[in-house]
Amino acid sequence: MDLKKALFYMALLFSCCLCRAQYIFSSTQQVLDRVEQLQLRNKGQEVLPVLDDAIHSTQSPADLAYLYAYKSSWYVSQDSLLQGKRFLDLSLENAAQSGRNTSKAIAYRAKAFLNNALGQPDAVIEDALAGLKLLDGTDDDPVTKYALNYLLYGAYSKWDDSKRMERYIRASATYAVQAKNRSLQANVSNGISSMYQARYRKTQEQHLLDSSFHYLSKSFALNEQHPGKVSGNTFVITCINLANYYLSFSTEDAATKKREAFRYLDLAEEKLQKREASADMLVNVYGIKSSFAQQEGDLQLAEQYLLQGLNLLMGEKGNHYKLEYAIHEDLTKIAEKKDDLKAALTYQKRSEVLLKKLFDEQQVLNAQKLEVQYETEKKDQQLKLLEERAAFRKTQNYLYGGIAAALLFGLIFMFASYHFKLKYAIEREKKLAKEKEDAEDQAAWELKIEKEEQARLKAEQELLHLKRQQLEKEALANSLIIEHKNDMLKQIQGKIQDGAAGDIQKLLKEEMLMRADFEDIKMQIQELHPTFFNQLSDKAVQKLTALDLRYCAYIYLQMNTKQIAQVLHVEPQSVRMFKYRLKQKFGLRKDVDLEVFLRGPKPR
Repeated sequence: MDLKKALFYMALLFSCCLCRAQYIFSSTQQVLDRVEQLQLRNKGQEVLPVLDDAIHSTQSPADLAYLYAYKSSWYVSQDSLLQGKRFLDLSLENAAQSGRNTSKAIAYRAKAFLNNALGQPDAVIEDALAGLKLLDGTDDDPVTKYALNYLLYGAYSKWDDSKRMERYIRASATYAVQAKNRSLQANVSNGISSMYQARYRKTQEQHLLDSSFHYLSKSFALNEQHPGKVSGNTFVITCINLANYYLSFSTEDAATKKREAFRYLDLAEEKLQKREASADMLVNVYGIKSSFAQQEGDLQLAEQYLLQGLNLLMGEKGNHYKLEYAIHEDLTKIAEKKDDLKAALTYQKRSEVLLKKLFDEQQVLNAQKLEVQYETEKKDQQLKLLEERAAFRKTQNYLYGGIAAALLFGLIFMFASYHFKLKYAIEREKKLAKEKEDAEDQAAWELKIEKEEQARLKAEQELLHLKRQQLEKEALANSLIIEHKNDMLKQIQGKIQDGAAGDIQKLLKEEMLMRADFEDIKMQIQELHPTFFNQLSDKAVQKLTALDLRYCAYIYLQMNTKQIAQVLHVEPQSVRMFKYRLKQKFGLRKDVDLEVFLRGPKPR
């Protein structure tokens, strides 16, 4: 399990939910203070009713901008992206009505938080910078400034831009101190520690590791000095990071490392037992304990720790497929080290089931992301069209105003002198001609707008088509990989029935060697068009079997004979013979390259 990455995003999520308001009614400020206290005590499920009551009791756009921003972030943190988008739009509308920069900034913070969940760092940076610009040059709302800078730090960390990461995490630290918020100060110390660890992994410079430990200790000290002021989640994250430091980086003797690590893990477990922090982190606590047991060579104890963490996790509400899958993968490795092939097979089967559930869950989340992106693009197009129409109406009003002024001047001129009457008539005819021309221009403009609207609708349909194709590609990729896993399991079951334990060990070792390659293969298979296999069948002069199609896919991905032989557990000579038979089924001459034939023009 990638412990550091998981804890970093959890800290980012929590910090984004702790924004305070200024320039709002005191009653709304009290509601936001209560929400912050609920977050500190890990009572996030009680936040929504509090916000709903506050929303129903106020009509102030400034207050509603804050309340809807909070509500949007709450739904996004629960992976309910469509609801998060809905309340974000309400926050933006009320912020615009209020005309206050602080309200607009909190709405931009919520928008950046949603884009972070959508995995769009470019949009996160754009929104966060827009929010900071609204608060530039003022001392208003330091916690919102903190959150916006922390979002920028997170976005640039995805690009590994070390210079900008440090710039924005240091800015977050400054605003956390200005806000006098101990929880945010502890959280930003964890972020700085993670930054130094990332640099250490690149350079192996010891002073970076020392800096990482210093900031973790600083975060821990804040909780000790200010009990009840640091959120349970932040404190548990600090303890787990410190324990992981002793596991992975400390140069002290083994007994000291274990004693110090278990001291922090016990503190974290105490918080978790009181339900003052997210139960998901139980897995990290027992995972580190299991790692220490493995270092000591006690595989039985290592397995017990993981099973204990798994049982506690499964007793919590909701599903935790990703964490359960990671635990079963670790249990499989431990069982293999113990030569307990039966247990390894059981854990591996459960892993496959969890992987399927995790895939289905991710597909649902991806569908939400696509719908949110579609609605966002649609609304942006509508806003653009409204702006164009508003500009047109403004121009039209100026034109009508000019015509009215000209007519008034002509009337005055007519009454002033009969001598200019004829000249006035000529001018009037010119004006009428101009009006007719303007009317024709207006009709042409409206026709142009209608055509642009039709083009936009067509583009939306094409976008939906492309998105549907992408989902089909992902489904194809995962189905091939699951098919390979199922083949592997069938071979292991066959070996177990035959009593060939040595062959099972060989298969498991081969599978471990190929595991890293399969991640690359999966990414390449996702580039295949869903109609790839149908077109192969059309080109063949003889009927193609399922194995034929599988060989074609591997050859299309430019896998060599040895790689294909390893994947299918056959001899390289068998692969070469199979390629020869494939050329016969496609009716190809001996001098035609099979790979070039398969990688011909892509299907449309």
